[in-house]
Amino acid sequence: MKQFTFSVLFILLGLSVFGQEKKDDFKITGSPIVTVYTNYHAGLGESNGISGFEITRAYLGYQAQLLPSLSAKIVVDAGVSPAESLMAAQKREVYLKNAQLTWKEQNLTINGGLTGLLQFNVQEKFWGHRYIAQSFQDLYKMGSSADLGVTAEYQFIPQLSADFSFTNGEGYKNINTDNKYRTGLGITIKPIPSLTIRAYGDIFQQSLAEKTNPDTYKTQQTLALFGGYKCKYFSLGAEYNYQKNSAWKDRNNYYGYSVYTTVPINKKWHVFGRYDNIDSDDKDSNKWISFTGDLVIVGVEFSPIKNIKISPNYKFVKDYDTKLLAHNNSNWAYLNVEFTW
Repeated sequence: MKQFTFSVLFILLGLSVFGQEKKDDFKITGSPIVTVYTNYHAGLGESNGISGFEITRAYLGYQAQLLPSLSAKIVVDAGVSPAESLMAAQKREVYLKNAQLTWKEQNLTINGGLTGLLQFNVQEKFWGHRYIAQSFQDLYKMGSSADLGVTAEYQFIPQLSADFSFTNGEGYKNINTDNKYRTGLGITIKPIPSLTIRAYGDIFQQSLAEKTNPDTYKTQQTLALFGGYKCKYFSLGAEYNYQKNSAWKDRNNYYGYSVYTTVPINKKWHVFGRYDNIDSDDKDSNKWISFTGDLVIVGVEFSPIKNIKISPNYKFVKDYDTKLLAHNNSNWAYLNVEFTW
C-alpha cells in the first residue's frame, strides 16, 4: 500500500508539472493551519463531582499551492486519548493527521497520501459544530476522518458528484501491515441548492489470515444515508448509519441515526440542537461496542469574529451499561470554544 500511494503521489506531481510547465511565472503561496478546540465542563446531578478544563484538539500545519493544479498539506493533530471512564485521566497524543498532495483539474480532484476522507465530510459540514461534538460516524467509531491512501471526487454536473476512496482503513493512528484495505463509494445529489442527499457505502476486507477462518471473521460493511435542508431561516439534517461485522467479527452489527438543526438569530448568534440514538443487534452481550444509548445536545453559539466560536451548551447522555444491563443517565454543562487561523 505504501508503494502504491507514493506512486500515485509521484504521478500527480508529474501530471501537474507536465500540464503547467509553461507557467514559469507561477508563484508558490502558502498559509498556516491552526485550529484549537477547548472546553470547560461540569457534571450536573449525580455527575456533579466531575468537572475540568480540556483542550480536546489542536491542529497545527501548513498548506501550500505549489502549481495551479497542485497543492500540498501537512497537519499534526494533538488530541487526548480515549478515557477508560469519565473519572479516568486522559493523556495527550500527538499524531501526523495529514501529509497529502491534491491535484485538481476542472471537475476532478485526486488526493494522495495521509489524506482527509470523504466518508462523513458532508454530514460534518452540515452539522457545523465539530468543536462541540464529532459527527455520528466519527463519534461512534464507524470510520476515521483521515487515512493513508487515495481519494477521488468528480463533479458531473452542479447537482451530482461522486467520490471514491481506497485506503488502509485503519485511520491515521495505525500502520497497516496486514493486507487489509477499505474501499468506499459515495454519491451526493443536490436537486435544488437548499437540499442535499447523500448515500455512501464501503467494504473493509479481512486479512489473508482471517479469511482462513470464515466462520469467525467476516468482511466489514458500512452504509450511510443523509438528507439535509438548509435555508436562511434554519438548517435540518438527518442521517442513518449501519455497520455490519464491525472489526470483521460475525454479528458485530450496530446502527443508529442522528438529527440536528441550527437556527440563526443574527450573523453572530445561532441556536442549535442534536439527537443521536445508537444500538446494536446483540445488546445484552455488546461489550465490543463502547457506547449504545442516546445523546442530546442543546446550546447557543456566539461568534464575535470569524476565527472564534463560543458555545455554552447542555448534554444529556443515556448510556447502556453492558455489565449491569441497565441504563446510566448523566447531565453535563459545557462551555466550548473553537479558535482557527
